[in-house]
Amino acid sequence: MTTFRRIAVPLLATMAVLTACSQETPEAAPASPSASAETSSAVASPSPSPVPSASPEASSPAAEPSAVPTPEKGYNDADVTFAASMIPHHLQALDLTQLAGTRAHDMWVRDLAGRVRSQREPEIRVLKGLLDTWGEQPLPRDQKLPGGVTQAKMTELAAASGAAFDRMFITLMIDHHEGTLALARSEQEQGAHADAKALAGGILVTQEAELKEMKKYLSQLKK
Repeated sequence: MTTFRRIAVPLLATMAVLTACSQETPEAAPASPSASAETSSAVASPSPSPVPSASPEASSPAAEPSAVPTPEKGYNDADVTFAASMIPHHLQALDLTQLAGTRAHDMWVRDLAGRVRSQREPEIRVLKGLLDTWGEQPLPRDQKLPGGVTQAKMTELAAASGAAFDRMFITLMIDHHEGTLALARSEQEQGAHADAKALAGGILVTQEAELKEMKKYLSQLKK
């Protein structure tokens, strides 16, 4: 073999090997140390889910509770309505019983009228004291209320006498008592003030007993 062939053959073989290697798909370059560290950290400690930031309304001063709490009034609208309504209602009962004190024929009717007056007068003072404390006023005397007696009926009663007066007085007082009981029950159910609710409870006991007496008396008059 000539010197040229001894050199050319190995050279051609080496070139063939290099060409074949260059046509193969290159392997992925190894990750850099910093990238590998970041990947390992991400796998080992996954980042927490993002926490939504508070809305502007939630963080605004208006949404925060007041630093100084509002003092509790101790009463509500139902208490005021009860006291303001019961005063003119009781005053009308005094008007009715005043007529009975001079015009009633039956002594039982006169006695009932006296008992009603003695019970209503102190209740009116208590009711007025509650309204004064709350800065409120009673309703006017001519306010239409449950069981209220019209002016025409009052005039008719004032003109009656004897047994006719007794019958009409008891009939009007039964309606008047039922109206009072409606106001007292409403206070018991909806009121908040302890003294007002206690007064309403006392009115229920007293006037339910009086109502029972009057209905029994009226049934005897009709026989």
